[in-house]
Amino acid sequence: MMKTILVAEDFQTSRRVIVNALTRNGYKTIEACDGVEALEQFNGQKIDLLITDFNMPNMDGADLVKNMRQIDRYKYIPVLVLSTEVKQKKKEKATAAQITAWIQKPFDLEQFLKLVDKSLK
Repeated sequence: MMKTILVAEDFQTSRRVIVNALTRNGYKTIEACDGVEALEQFNGQKIDLLITDFNMPNMDGADLVKNMRQIDRYKYIPVLVLSTEVKQKKKEKATAAQITAWIQKPFDLEQFLKLVDKSLK
């Protein structure tokens, strides 16, 4: 069965690169331009993985994950956080929200796809 990945990224070019790579590798994708729009997607539909930017307008990635984890159906799905952020305090906030992995931007696309595959197993 095809896995569904929600990609929350405010920078459209980055979102397109990620979505195109995931689609080429056989994943179904849902796109969101910020944390609020992403949170609206957790409405009962099938989502197997969340990939989110950390710094986004309206709601950052850590708050998105924290709110998503309060919804029983999505409480345990894996989460990959993408960010240019280097501040340890921000990384700790994301870790406290129970993320699966932190991926530093820019990232190697092949390594990223391997991590996606591993997170979905």
